[in-house]
Amino acid sequence: MKRPLLYWQKTYLAALALFLGGLCAGFFGVFQFSCRQSFAARTGELLARQHALAVALADDMAAVLAARPEALGVLWQDTGLDARREGLALAVWYGGAPRYNDLALDALPEAGTLEAGLRSWQVRVVGGRHLFYAATALAGELTGYAVTVQADIEDFYADWQRTGAAFAGAGAGIGAVFAAGLYAVLRRMNRPLRALTETARALAAGDYDRRALAPGAPPRRDEVGELGGVLDEMAGRVQAQLRALEAEAAAKQRLVDDLSHEMRTPLTAIGGYAEFIQRADVRGEALYEALETIRFESGRLLRLSDQLVRLSALAHEPLAGARVDTAALLRRAAAAAAPRAEARGVTLECSPGQAPPIWGEAALLESLAVNLCDNGVKACAAGGHVALRAAAGPDGGCVLTVTDDGCGMDAETLAHIGQPFYRADKARSRAEGGAGLGVALCRRIAAAHGAALTYESAPGRGTAARVQFPPAAAFTTLQQLDDNPVTPAG
Repeated sequence: MKRPLLYWQKTYLAALALFLGGLCAGFFGVFQFSCRQSFAARTGELLARQHALAVALADDMAAVLAARPEALGVLWQDTGLDARREGLALAVWYGGAPRYNDLALDALPEAGTLEAGLRSWQVRVVGGRHLFYAATALAGELTGYAVTVQADIEDFYADWQRTGAAFAGAGAGIGAVFAAGLYAVLRRMNRPLRALTETARALAAGDYDRRALAPGAPPRRDEVGELGGVLDEMAGRVQAQLRALEAEAAAKQRLVDDLSHEMRTPLTAIGGYAEFIQRADVRGEALYEALETIRFESGRLLRLSDQLVRLSALAHEPLAGARVDTAALLRRAAAAAAPRAEARGVTLECSPGQAPPIWGEAALLESLAVNLCDNGVKACAAGGHVALRAAAGPDGGCVLTVTDDGCGMDAETLAHIGQPFYRADKARSRAEGGAGLGVALCRRIAAAHGAALTYESAPGRGTAARVQFPPAAAFTTLQQLDDNPVTPAG
């Protein structure tokens, strides 16, 4: 199969054809113009000489005819000899028949058809040579006579053949130099395009580290440089997206692995105790403990499912927001967390203050506050203290803070907190029915409300969880809000 021409080769051939066409047309035009000008000058000179000869001969013939008509032949012969010495040949016609003929032609019929006083000229090829003929019909007493002059102009055509050959040689030389130069220039200019092509092929093959523009190289300020920059930018974005997809895929796989691991323990316990009850004759305390374990582990699975559903819903469903009364929200959250705090012997303090309202869904915000309080209670031993407070932020928004004087967290725990299924103390969390999704759910709820959840903690010095909400007024351009704030139910 014949290999198709490359783009630069097509450009080369097209430019070369245009140049050679223009060069040939220009040379041909100049040659033709110069040739015509020279020919006109040469014929003008010959016509002037013929005219002078015809005028002089007519005067002499008029004088001879008046004095000695029989001497016309001698006059013509003498005049012919003088013309030959000047490179001309003479012929005298009368009535279309030659009376004196020194030409290379035996006859020149058109000389007898001229009207008196007119002149004509032509170039004929006789014996392989170019001959110039000019004929003048005499008038007055000499009507019927015609004087013809012949001149050999073969040297003129030979000179112009040599000139034409020189023009052709010069054109061929210029064309060859231009063709070689154009080839070198276009081939050199094509190198960046070849580099772009190789880069595109490497990217298509999956090598997203490849770049068209060398690092540190001076930028090209032309279309090739712009295309290379766009290609590199596209490669960078594709590479970033691939890395993000890889990270997302890894996170999803880790989530699936953690979920499988998290579900294995309660399912194993439920299946084991169910099989134990089915096969053994279990009664009394042993039966109660088995059923209690099944109930507890079933509750863990139910809570895990509920938290996963909430996380998924927050990622894909828009909020139906409204203004939420912050004081009522905190009181409701404290009331929901109070039974767990009381059971652990932990004091739970609620200080709503004069905090501004929050924009969002009251149920989700309540879940956020309750989860933060529960985490603080879990971190405290008996006699510990958890405080739930709200205050105005520096930008006019609301800052929700939950502090505890519990065990605190080290730097590693703070770095991973919020990751699904991550637990600093796995044994304690499982014993309390936790799956490591509480903080992840809190982060997702905060993000859905345009807020940021941050932690400050140190081992043995307690923890402070802080959620900074934007001003509720900032959302009025996005969604029409109710005039009256919503108070959480309960």
